[in-house]
Order: sequence, then structure tokens, then C-alpha cells
Amino acid sequence: LTGAGVVSMSRLASAATSSHHPLNPLTVQEYIAVREVLTQAGHVDTASRYPLITLEEPPKASVLVWQPGNTLPRRAFVIVKKGRRTFEAVVDLNQSTVLTWQEIKGVEPGVLLTEEWQLAQELVRSHPDWKAAMRRRGIGSFYKVVCMPYTVGYHDLQQEKGKRLLKVNCYDGRKTKNFWGRPIEGIIITVDLHTQEVVEVIDTGVVPIPVAPADFTSPPSEKEAPQTTSSQDPSSLVRVHGNLIQWRPWEFHLRIDPRLGPILSLVRFHTKKKGRLILYQGSLSELFVPYMDPDAGWYFKAYMDAGEYGVGKLATQLEPGLDCPADAVFLDAVFASEWGAPYPNQRIACLFERDTGTVAWRHYEATNKHSAGRTRSELVVRLTAVVGNYDYVFDWVFRQNGTIKVSVGATGVEQVKAVKSRALADATAEQDTAYGRMVAEHTVAVNHDHFFSFRLDLDVDGQRNSFRIDRLKTQPVQGLSKSPRKSVWVVDPTVVATEDQAKLRIDMEQPTLWRVVNPNEKGPVGYPVSYQLQPKTNTVPLLSPHDFPQQRAGFTDFHLWVTPYQPRERYAAGRYPNQSKGGDGLPRWTKANRVIQNTDIVLWYTLGFHHVVRAEDWPVLPTTSHGFELRPFDFFPRNPTLDLAK
Repeated sequence: LTGAGVVSMSRLASAATSSHHPLNPLTVQEYIAVREVLTQAGHVDTASRYPLITLEEPPKASVLVWQPGNTLPRRAFVIVKKGRRTFEAVVDLNQSTVLTWQEIKGVEPGVLLTEEWQLAQELVRSHPDWKAAMRRRGIGSFYKVVCMPYTVGYHDLQQEKGKRLLKVNCYDGRKTKNFWGRPIEGIIITVDLHTQEVVEVIDTGVVPIPVAPADFTSPPSEKEAPQTTSSQDPSSLVRVHGNLIQWRPWEFHLRIDPRLGPILSLVRFHTKKKGRLILYQGSLSELFVPYMDPDAGWYFKAYMDAGEYGVGKLATQLEPGLDCPADAVFLDAVFASEWGAPYPNQRIACLFERDTGTVAWRHYEATNKHSAGRTRSELVVRLTAVVGNYDYVFDWVFRQNGTIKVSVGATGVEQVKAVKSRALADATAEQDTAYGRMVAEHTVAVNHDHFFSFRLDLDVDGQRNSFRIDRLKTQPVQGLSKSPRKSVWVVDPTVVATEDQAKLRIDMEQPTLWRVVNPNEKGPVGYPVSYQLQPKTNTVPLLSPHDFPQQRAGFTDFHLWVTPYQPRERYAAGRYPNQSKGGDGLPRWTKANRVIQNTDIVLWYTLGFHHVVRAEDWPVLPTTSHGFELRPFDFFPRNPTLDLAK
């Protein structure tokens, strides 16, 4: 398929089955087959639930040598919940057999977004203590009350052990569309999903429900929607063949994963001579959002949004002309429900070229009045996930100079707390704003963080890569008696040997360049070819390392980790972060301090930002973006955009 329009990823996957691309997403028929095979094997029944069904990728070595017409195994990885027990299975879809079936003890899989969500709300709304608490707050009719279940994390509390828990906070939806601005503070209900009962009711006292204006402009109607378009005829920009995307010199495979969202694989840059592999696979790995209020209704809010809920599952339908240009290529996807049945997600992602209005390169030479330059355009792959109150816009951006930019835009509505103080002049305001800032009457937005871990399996011109740190060091000028200079900075390179040496934080006092180099492939002047991971604005976690949320999010201890490639190592906080004690994922894997030199390596980059909420962030947050870039470094013989058309 070429050009604009809506492309069904299920249709693409089905159409591409004839070519058996090994990384295609599971099709409708394959999702159905997963449940049928497990049922026939006697492993599941109608009471079984499926927190995750996704592609089990073939071995990397097989994928790299695969050619159209070849056949590789089609397999699905499945997490099955049977009452209190959790199982993992691998299903061979070609042979209709169960390859592995194993119970995983001591874990809680991610939330079942329909059944458990509804169950928690029903348990709360039918409980007499909750009804009494609502009436004490002046709410006699519960029709407009919105109750939101939240994951609880882990805090080594005896009363929580052995339970599958959600805590529920409620909001007053009367006379507003933005119920997030009407928190019903002080009442916290804990439900055990295993026993299907309320196990704790906490009422810390009545707090005024905010009534200040909280609504924001509704989305424009279809006729009024801004018809943003890309810069050229879209039929000449993006080509989609199955799940393979081609745009100018770039080619890559795209699928949408229910847990991780966009997964980009086999990313190549085509020159006149060949297509050069840069990135075998890149994706989000985990998302950590801890709030900074120790109050009974807030201390547990430290979410692992990818592992506990699923970024792909929470992706929202994109609106042409609003979320993406009207002439973008829109992609559908198919996931499996918690009952194992396939369901469609329409317009879940989009692809479009945009004219950035910036300069790719230019120079004006005054001596001969010669001017030359080119403008810059880029391809954007976009998915937006709505995780409760926050909307996250994930962009993978490809530029013709060989750079890949990864950007996360945060928008949506802040989580706010109702307080007694009407304004900062009130006597209770200092206490009420100890952990946040007042954004409206009786309304405090709580301080919080956002941390995103990305898994980047770079294969720069092949799999035998090393990780190199170029430290920029100050050096005194010596032996140059005629020079008035006292110092310069020089590049001090180190090729890192093991995982421990590659646990790194950004240090402004000690600037470094982080590069994946291929020591076996030399550029035109003799340097090894490489790609640089270039951070942008970032931050570090400020929680105590002994605090329970921080222990669960150990991947945030460093901005960068480097590990040897292992196909089962995909999730930075481990496969089961829901109610986990911590220490899983990167902290556990890297204890082995494995060799990462001249081998197949994976980079894990964490970007983060602290959010101290401004008045301008209320009632809806202007999109703020953070990201990083993967930049060619001695990869090309010269500027690859020299020959761009004017």
C-alpha cells in the first residue's frame, strides 16, 4: 500500500502472512488459535484470563537472514491468570501445540483493564461505608460519581501480603466534564481482587470538593477540525508494504505491542550501494510515575504504566487533522482482550512526513557571495497512550541525515488533591501545599516525576559492537612555549568491557559522548563506524534509594545501562512489576557483570523529568516534550544530506 489513508495492521499482517515476515504482529486468526490450542491442551477454561498475549519473536539470528518466501516459526507468548495462580505459555501457531507451560509463583500480572476495573468499582459503590462517606460529603446521588482504581505498588505491609489489590479514589462528575478537577478527598477504599471484597476503608475526614472552573474546550467537531496536512503529496512520501515502512533512505518494520506500544525493528538506512543496519529493535521498556505526597490517599501512587496497564492497550484513536495531519497514513491494530478474544483498535498510530521549517544545512560565503543550503523534512511515527489522567505522545522521528529522534510529549490533566484552603492566604495553606502547588480554589496539584526507559538494540553495521565513552577532559597546555593558552579540552576514549562500567549518569561536570562502535568496520578515514546516543534534558530520581517505589524502579538509578543481548530481557523493571518488591529487570540482570565488548549489545536509556505544576498547567497541560537522539558518528563518509533536492 502506498500513500494516505487508514491501514489495518491486522489486514497488513494477514496479507503479509504469505511472506511470513517473522516480526509481524499476531493476526485475528492467530489470537483465536492461541486460546483454542491452550484449551485443547487442557491448560485453560472459561474462567481463565489473559493479561498478555503477544508475539514470541523468532531467534534474532534467524530474523536477520530471513528472506521473503522463507518460513520461520510463528509463536505467541501468553500470560494466563487462573484464579490466584499465574502461568506463562509459548504456543506454536504453525504446529498448534503448546511448547511450554510454566507456573510463575509469587507474582501479580498486570491489571485486567475491563473485568478487574469494573469489579473494583462495583465493590466500592455497593459498600455501605463508602455510601455513608459520600453522604457526609453532601452527595446523595451517586450516578455522577466517578471511581478510579489504582495499582498499589509494594510497601512491605503485612495486611497487603498475599492479596491482589487496587485502591480506589473517587471524583465528583456533577456539572463538569473534567471530573479530575473534582477529587472527593479523604476516602480511600482498598479491594482484594482475589476474594472480590473490600478489605479496608479509610476516611480521614471531609474536605471541600473543589468547585472552581475545571473544564476545557471540547475537541472541535469533524467540520471544525483543523485540517493540518503534510508538506507534499502523501502518495510520494510513505510506502507501507505489509508491516515494512519505507521513507526516502529509511526502511524499518513496525508493529504495535499491547504492552510496549510501537516496536521498530530492522531499521536500515539505504545508500546508493546498500542498506545499512543501524537498529535491530527499539521500543519503550517501562514508564514510572511516582507522586510525592505521603498522605494515605497518595503514598501508593507510584505507577509502572507499561507493566501494570499496557501502553499499547491504552493507545487512543488518533484524529485526522488534530493528532496527525489529515493526509497521514493511519494504522489499525488488533490485540487480545483479557478473555483471549481479538478486538480491533482503529487509527492507533500514524505516519507522516513533515516540513520542519528548519535548515538541514547552509552556508553563506561573504568573499564570493555564494550561498547554499537545504531544508529539513522528517518522517514521524506517532502513537498516543491515555494512561488515566495523562496523555503521552510517543514519536519516533527519522531524518535524512541519519538521525533518529525519540520524543515523549506529556499532556492531559494533572492529578489534583482537594484541600481545605481556598487560597494561599488561608491559615492552612502552608500545610496543604507542602507536597504540591495550588492551581485553583481548594485544589493542589501534587509534585511528581515521569521516567521512561527505552530499550535500544543497536546493531551498527552488524552485531559485533562495543560501547565507547569519550570523556572530554581539561588538559593544561605544555611544551608550547609560544602559546599564551593555559588549557584545552581533549577527548579521552574508553571502550567499556563489562556491564558495571556502563552504568552511567549524565554529568555536566564531566561531559561524555556515548557511542556504540563497530570495531570491525572502519569508515573512510579509518575510524570505526558508530552511532551516538545523545541525551537531551534529563534528571535524576530524588527518592531515597531505600524507599519502596524507588526499589521497584531500579532502572532509574542510572541514565544508561548496557547489557549483552538476551531475548528474554525486554522489560527494565521485570516482567511483573505489579506489586513487586523491586530488584527485578536491569538491577538483577547486571549483577552478573557480563562482558559487553565486541559482541551483540543493548542500550537502555532512561529519560525523566520532575513536574512542579504551574498555574498554566491547569486545567489541561500544554504538551511538554522530552527525548533523545541516535546520531551517526563516522558512519557516513560525509554529510548525507548534501544531495537533498532543493
